[in-house]
Amino acid sequence: MAQKFELTFFGDALVRFPRYRRVHSSFESAHDCARSVLASLENRGAHPGIIYGPGCGRDGVTVS
Repeated sequence: MAQKFELTFFGDALVRFPRYRRVHSSFESAHDCARSVLASLENRGAHPGIIYGPGCGRDGVTVS
């Protein structure tokens, strides 16, 4: 079974981008998706992406 990485966002980024890809097969894919969503936000510091999955620790990895 392949390991999965989940990408979530803090704040209302989900409301603005409801169709972003939430589950990824690699950390790099999740990170690239987070960067593309954050690039289109005016206040990206208020809506960091958080990646959960293998090697990301209990609290995940923050992408801002």
